[in-house]
Amino acid sequence: MVFSIGSLAVDRILFYGIVFNFPNEMEWDTSPWYNFLSKRRNIEFQESEKGVLVVGSSVALYSVFPDGMFPTDSFARTGSARAEFYAHPSMSPSDFYFYKEDIASKNPTAVVYVFNPADFQLEYIKKKESKLYFDEVKYFQDSVEARHQNRLLYPQSFLRERWREIGTLSKSNLQDFLVRSLLFSVRLRSFFYDPFVAWYMHRFRLGRSYHYYTGIIPDNGIYLRGWAKPKFEIECEIDGTSLKDSFFLHRPDAKLAVFRVGRAEPIWERRYEKPGWHKLDIEFSDRPKTVRLRFETDTSVSSDEVDSRIFGREEIYGIRLSQNFCRKDFRRDISYRRIESLDDSRLTDMNSREYDEDYDLRLYKNQEEEGALNRLKTVRKSKELLSASDSYLEWSEMKYLRKTVSFLKEKGIRVVLINSPENPLERGTYENGVWYKGYLQFLGSLKSQGVTFHDASALISDKRGFLDPHHLTYRAALEATRYYSEWVRDDLSL
Repeated sequence: MVFSIGSLAVDRILFYGIVFNFPNEMEWDTSPWYNFLSKRRNIEFQESEKGVLVVGSSVALYSVFPDGMFPTDSFARTGSARAEFYAHPSMSPSDFYFYKEDIASKNPTAVVYVFNPADFQLEYIKKKESKLYFDEVKYFQDSVEARHQNRLLYPQSFLRERWREIGTLSKSNLQDFLVRSLLFSVRLRSFFYDPFVAWYMHRFRLGRSYHYYTGIIPDNGIYLRGWAKPKFEIECEIDGTSLKDSFFLHRPDAKLAVFRVGRAEPIWERRYEKPGWHKLDIEFSDRPKTVRLRFETDTSVSSDEVDSRIFGREEIYGIRLSQNFCRKDFRRDISYRRIESLDDSRLTDMNSREYDEDYDLRLYKNQEEEGALNRLKTVRKSKELLSASDSYLEWSEMKYLRKTVSFLKEKGIRVVLINSPENPLERGTYENGVWYKGYLQFLGSLKSQGVTFHDASALISDKRGFLDPHHLTYRAALEATRYYSEWVRDDLSL
């Protein structure tokens, strides 16, 4: 008994206390489960604040800027209102349901749930003998055996509510959930090392191995993976008297010249025989805090050559910058801060034909066996099935949403439901069908005292505002946030 209690204590101190108190220097869209647990652990609203939680999947993450929900110019109306994300990729209505107690414990004034029909797990829509159905058996089996949310984020709650069914599936699954419910070391082990690895990479690998860029953004933009244009200007932070950093050249025999803006002669000019990472070390005798520099390389590279999966239409790169290029320090707690990138803005510059070509190549003609792309293809087929349906089909995800809304309402928490914008290329597949109209009627039926619903599916009419079927570009998300802000303030009388 003493040994068991001691083991549990060590488990909680080592695998929970340490990992979530270690500095989190990870960027946007990395280690989603760790960052979600870390984020929600630190959400705290003061009694004097009107706290708003923006709940949802990546649909919410790519549709809203919580900092823009209550802008300073509306302070006279909103008072001390503040919004925070309570979101992670692939959050379904059932996930929302299992988080409801934790959400209520944050004492928010309101919850804004931003979602898309795809969040209702459309990939499990099947057709048998001309009849549509939602494969509840397969969905439950996947939830028990593979789905990260159930197994990593809320195994206790899921076990408490579905233990009989889990046991019926297999005794080993029941034992697995029991262990995951008790031991953080088992539950967190798949991402336990992530914050430590990020910290190590920043200091001992010079920011050369990374997912997304966190440095100063050049004037003409940056691609998320750190590639800059062949010529760019950038405002660099200087540590003492020098700029020490690194950059990557894809081709051999490439020249790089660096100019201090306003001066004709380069302060750094070299030709590199070999491709790869190279160091940059420039001295400044006047000890400026920041300096404006212009970088030029005579060698460009096609995105098709570097990584053909990312874009449909070709992009032209120059050099790749180290992750935190031109910043003196790595920042903490930025995993929920999205940056504007050329990955997004490139779409705005395309005409309709170019966008359609790029969209189709990126999402549907890409032969890579990537999970996210395969899911998009499956969801599109499900939409086509639903569009042909002559009746409205409801399944467990709708029931979970109804229960969650009722629970929050009983706790005195206002609920704002937003059916998020959907790409016109995709929305047209099924929006005029019987099922979609029934779906909107279902959402409308949830409206009551303290619960409001807004259909924003057609809010962004320009398809170039979408990265894919339901994720908005940075600028489109800014536009959506302005609308959401007005709706929420009106709904909550802020």
